[in-house]
Amino acid sequence: MDYANFMNSVPSALSAVASIAAAIAAWGSLKVSRESKRIAEQGALALHHGAASKAFSDGLELVARESEELSSLALDVWSRLARDIERHDRRELGGSDPRPLRHVLTNGSEMLEKHATKHHKNFHHAHRPLFSIILNGIGKTSEEEYQNLLKKADGTYLDFEAVFGTPRIDRDISSSLAFRWVYYQLIHRVENGEWREIWKSAWGGGGWLKLYRDEFKQVEPVLKSTLENLKLEKAKLQHSVFPLDSNESLNRKYKRAMDALQGLLEAGKLDLSEGYITRPHSDDLVLLVLYSMGVVLLTASAIDVLAYEF
Repeated sequence: MDYANFMNSVPSALSAVASIAAAIAAWGSLKVSRESKRIAEQGALALHHGAASKAFSDGLELVARESEELSSLALDVWSRLARDIERHDRRELGGSDPRPLRHVLTNGSEMLEKHATKHHKNFHHAHRPLFSIILNGIGKTSEEEYQNLLKKADGTYLDFEAVFGTPRIDRDISSSLAFRWVYYQLIHRVENGEWREIWKSAWGGGGWLKLYRDEFKQVEPVLKSTLENLKLEKAKLQHSVFPLDSNESLNRKYKRAMDALQGLLEAGKLDLSEGYITRPHSDDLVLLVLYSMGVVLLTASAIDVLAYEF
């Protein structure tokens, strides 16, 4: 390229460079503008949702403080009731090398709690699948089915779900082979008359289930008032410029807390009719124990979720 042509090309090159520089500057300005807008929106959200955020923190702090004893007691009931029942175990009737009876009870009740909360700790409406084992029973049983399950499970030390498969969420847990195996083990290894005594003792003075329900009644008003306060704060924002669902983080916390509180109030009170407590049908005794252990485990799990969200 000769000198004249070179000099003629310089303005074009400089113009291109200037255009690129201008584009970069504009992009940078746009980025700064968007960031400023995002920060401004976050500030507006924080200001607009200040009362809701404070209500959430204050409410869950109160729940954490007032439910600490209940959470500890629930776990004690879950584990110690199983150990108490194990004293009645006729282990030789459970197979050649059966799991300890306390493991059968804790595995079965944990299976029930997971099924009721759909394995994701969704506590709202969990009471229905929990109580379904009482309302619907276990269905038809037979010695032939027991022997078939025994052949597969005897001598294994894995969770029963690992042996028979996890109960399907879209079906009653009573149709699950894993849960049915728990039931068969319990009715074979503890006599029915002893199950009646176990149930009577658990609800008597100083019994594990009575202690639990009495403690729950002490905490219940705090759970109710906290849930109502959260509902009220959410409703206040519903038709405002920034409804609660515009604040992703706070909205998620509200949903999880309200779900856990609702589930606790529905299931945690262990509100069985006096007929179930004082005059249970013989066929219900084992299922009533499993249901009760599932409830106290759900209570401990829900309180743990509330503490995490706080």
